[in-house]
Amino acid sequence: MSVQFAANEVISDLDLNLVITDRNILSYLAQFDDEDTRSEKAVEALKVGVIAIQSASPTLDTTVVQTHFGDLESQMRDSLTTFQRDVKGDLTRYFADGEGIVPKSIEDFFGESGKLASTFQRFFDPEDGRLSQLIRCQIGPDSSFGKSLDPENKQGVIAVLEARVQELVEAKLDDVLKEFSLDEDGSAMSRMQSLLSTSFEKINRALGHIDGTAEESEKGHVKGIRFEKELYDDFFVNQCVNLDDEPALVRGKPGFIDGCKTGDLLATLGETTGAPGENIVVEVKEKSVRFKDAIDELQEAKRNRRASIGIYVFAKGHEPDEVGDFRRVGEDYYCTVDRDELRCGRALTYFDAAYKIARTMVVAAARKDSVEEVDLKFIEEQVDSLIAWSDRIEDMSTKARTIQKSGRLIEEVATDLKAEFDRRLKDIQKAIRC
Repeated sequence: MSVQFAANEVISDLDLNLVITDRNILSYLAQFDDEDTRSEKAVEALKVGVIAIQSASPTLDTTVVQTHFGDLESQMRDSLTTFQRDVKGDLTRYFADGEGIVPKSIEDFFGESGKLASTFQRFFDPEDGRLSQLIRCQIGPDSSFGKSLDPENKQGVIAVLEARVQELVEAKLDDVLKEFSLDEDGSAMSRMQSLLSTSFEKINRALGHIDGTAEESEKGHVKGIRFEKELYDDFFVNQCVNLDDEPALVRGKPGFIDGCKTGDLLATLGETTGAPGENIVVEVKEKSVRFKDAIDELQEAKRNRRASIGIYVFAKGHEPDEVGDFRRVGEDYYCTVDRDELRCGRALTYFDAAYKIARTMVVAAARKDSVEEVDLKFIEEQVDSLIAWSDRIEDMSTKARTIQKSGRLIEEVATDLKAEFDRRLKDIQKAIRC
């Protein structure tokens, strides 16, 4: 055998002369009678011993290690080379440009001549696609639907509609023409002619009266406006401010009813009262009005201004006989104001009473559920008594102005009566706690 030593010396065989004294070895070799066999077994035992020594040694023989690792490296290199070759072949077969399986599959499916393009072409081609054919068949020019919409088709929908519309228009046009015809007795034009003729006759008859009264009528209108403004500036504003209410001159301004301007003065009760935000409307007139018309006008004013109670003020001398100087109708009040007393800054007894009583009744209505706080029966009795007192006050005031000799005495009596009037009014306000 060949053995390579550290000095790189190689020998092919070795002749050894051994003297064996080990009992185990001698006992093992004694089993063999033939000397050649004994020599072979000795060499075999020597090999086993060498292998055992090498295996048990802490330091491996470098030659053996190098040999084993060299073989391993060579085998790994061969395996990697084979792997790279196989992977490259597989990738080339699947992904090669133009010839690979994947490019061919993509081209076959998504290409211009692929299955997907063919499917889209078969269904959506503008000329031969199934969808285009279906649309042409159902709503195209040659379809039943398209023919029905063809204006040239006399049996089509459009033609039928045109004929029906023309028929209806002609019928209505005949009716309209009849209304403008003077030959038809009941036509609109005939009725207008008759109305105009009658109206012109009335106008001609009234021209003289109009010429004589137009100027006076205009003066009366302006005069009424001035009276409302003076009553608002000289009395109503101070009255409201003193009672912590908010006054407003709403004459000529639209209210909550469309196009309605009824209601001249408006008072909104203040926060310190028992009914904050409630409204009292005042309608002022310096011309004669029928009592029934005044009642209707005041009701409209209350709706238009959303007021709880209304007061109708007549300029002294224009009040209806049914009113006198002070009257209550339901929850509303009708009274008079003397313009001379207003201009002189004197107390407007009836308007002052009407406003304070109306204000008291508004608060009473707001507190109608509080029986302990409000004696409604007492309030009504006091209000009714005030109406009787108003006649006596006016009687005394008239005598004071017309009878010079006893004027002072009568005037004192009237003053006492007015004081009693004010006291009763204060009792009402105290009862309502406003």
